Amino acid sequence: MRTRASTVVTCMAVGALAFVCGVRLQADDRGVRLQADLIRLKPDTTTIRTIRLKPDSTIRLKPDSTYVDGAPPGFSGGFKESSCDACHFEAAVNTPPGRVTLTGVPERYAAGQAYPITITLSRPGMMLGGFQLAARFENDGAQAGTLTPGPGEEKRIKVETGKVQYANQRRDGTALAEPGTAKWAVVWTAPAAAGSVMFHVAANAADKDDAARGDYVYTAVATSRPQ
Repeated sequence: MRTRASTVVTCMAVGALAFVCGVRLQADDRGVRLQADLIRLKPDTTTIRTIRLKPDSTIRLKPDSTYVDGAPPGFSGGFKESSCDACHFEAAVNTPPGRVTLTGVPERYAAGQAYPITITLSRPGMMLGGFQLAARFENDGAQAGTLTPGPGEEKRIKVETGKVQYANQRRDGTALAEPGTAKWAVVWTAPAAAGSVMFHVAANAADKDDAARGDYVYTAVATSRPQ
């Protein structure tokens, strides 16, 4: 059997509204095979599967088999993580005229103080928006303080809790606040320990065509230091 080199791709999507991890395309005498280590079909559901394809085949995930409640943890773009461009590759990250901004990050923080932070993603023509935000100590990347959805944002935002917290949009949170703009509000409660804190956000301005093409990725970084 002749086996040619395989390709490994890690995908996250808001435009496609799907998440497929550890995808391998392998070609041999029997055709082309796609193997996915993890396909997240529904919240709290995982399936391991191998799909055999014919040459020139196209895979398209249907809306009812997608995972829309935010990206998997670890796609904020900070501390050597990937960002949304791991799968959305229409153009280079931060291609004009779009951008993502963080407002409300304090220049100096007081231990235990709660600070409202707004993530704003804008790009003309975007139809859906998604984001991932993390707050970590600059010196070692450890979790710094806590993130929670802003007031009234519980149905639009969730926070994945582990060694590092990741705030993401939920399904309802993909809707735009106004044409060309998506906004999300979170609350950051500052840590007791002193140290500079870095906020990394990655966001996807999607075109709602269920494909990775046509989506634009933006990132931003903000730093807060103790008083």
